[in-house]
Amino acid sequence: MKRVFLIAALFAAVTASAQIKFSADFECGSMEKVELVSQETKNGTETITYNFYSRFDPANPARPTLAPSARWYYFCMEGVKDKEVILNVKNSDARRPFYSYDNKNWIRFSETESPDEKTIIKKYNQDKVYIAYYVPYTYSRLLGKIQEWVKNPWVDLSTVGTSEHGRNMPLLKITNRNGKDGKKVVYIHGRVHTSETPGTWHLERMIDVLASDTPYANALRENVEFYILPFTNPDGVVEGNSRSNSSGVNMEVNWDDPEEVTTKEVKNMRAFLQTLLKEKGVDVFLNMHSQSMHQATYWVHTAETSSDKFYKDIMLLANLTINDNPYFAKGDLCFSKMGSRYCEGWFWNNSGEKTLAVTFETPYTYYSQNKAGEWVSVENLQKFADYNVLALGDYLQEGAPYRIIIGEPANKGGFETMTDHSKFYFGESYLKATGKNAAVKYTFNGKKEGVEIPAGKYEVYKWAVGDNLKKSNEGENEWIKVGEINHKGGKKIKYTHTATQGELVDQILLKKID
Repeated sequence: MKRVFLIAALFAAVTASAQIKFSADFECGSMEKVELVSQETKNGTETITYNFYSRFDPANPARPTLAPSARWYYFCMEGVKDKEVILNVKNSDARRPFYSYDNKNWIRFSETESPDEKTIIKKYNQDKVYIAYYVPYTYSRLLGKIQEWVKNPWVDLSTVGTSEHGRNMPLLKITNRNGKDGKKVVYIHGRVHTSETPGTWHLERMIDVLASDTPYANALRENVEFYILPFTNPDGVVEGNSRSNSSGVNMEVNWDDPEEVTTKEVKNMRAFLQTLLKEKGVDVFLNMHSQSMHQATYWVHTAETSSDKFYKDIMLLANLTINDNPYFAKGDLCFSKMGSRYCEGWFWNNSGEKTLAVTFETPYTYYSQNKAGEWVSVENLQKFADYNVLALGDYLQEGAPYRIIIGEPANKGGFETMTDHSKFYFGESYLKATGKNAAVKYTFNGKKEGVEIPAGKYEVYKWAVGDNLKKSNEGENEWIKVGEINHKGGKKIKYTHTATQGELVDQILLKKID
């Protein structure tokens, strides 16, 4: 049942003359009320001003001191053609939100139309228009996409259970059915906070890539099992909440609450993850969100509240994601303490360093604090997602033969093995050249790895081991191109790197380019 506020809002919005009707009685729709402020006609154009109030989530019974959010709004106006409508946004913000005449194709308001964080001003050329904080992503769309994904033989559909209001929580398992033992395991979930639709558009693209019939996706699936729960909070999505489930609980911080105020959804996830940890373990957990800051970020858990190795590994994954990525800069990372109230804290308590658990956030507005740059769109979120998949594959050292990562060099003469945590590097150690022109030989054995290495040209990159800094220096903690090789075919591919004295040497990446 829709709440009474929808009816109240509808009638509150009907003005004395040229009537404009407001409604939110549809999936994900949300608003509280509108108040008519003024109505006037100038130069033949009618201008109508409203105070628009977004709706607060219910009070949180698990954490009563946590203020409910009213960020999300998604509503319809009818009767607006050729009228200039001014909305003074209350309870939320108007940082260039979106509008659509057909509820399918969405356009971001211009800077003129959204001149500050509280005002939307526009003359509409159609009678009916939808407005949303960000491009909506509905439960219905997810169910439709799932039907596309499961057509692939490497995608299995199950569930972790149902929500408090009985909605299914679909779980995707993506991997090749080759019976290989010891595959790495990645668990990803999203849409804890239901207003954070950019993160869902981003995650959809990640699933599209992982489920695609491409050589690189196939290479990942050969050695990795991906478990993906796209919506942890289906009730909150359908019912138009901002950050809570149907009962008002912010599930992001519900993982260590007393059982009587722990949501059914969190209990479902914990039960599934406990079984997964017991049976297979989890190598990487990604908690996908969107944030109000004008940048993408990983929330990196400090070494003081996790461990030196855990921190190093998160920073490695983060810098791999930043590498050559136009939407993610080295200064964009954020840092926080590990907390048991979060899912990452639950993993730390149950799996420790065995699971790299971290939150990733996309912004709603623009990237890397650059207001004059590219604003967030569904299209560039998709491009961003491609970088996330590559980074994940590189971190796991999978993706061969199209992205071959080689470590453990065969010849360590002239090098010292380093194991400190003052740098960011792959695995347990890196090398430091102790003499001039020390040569290190890399070999990838395709037969041993069960990979056919196609002939062709490969670019060669070295991982530039850099200092343990929150913001890495340029030229450090990134892939640096050091050469090219032509592979004529065969079961092995080799490369020799000659280092200068004092040079730090780690893994190399061979990237097929033809």
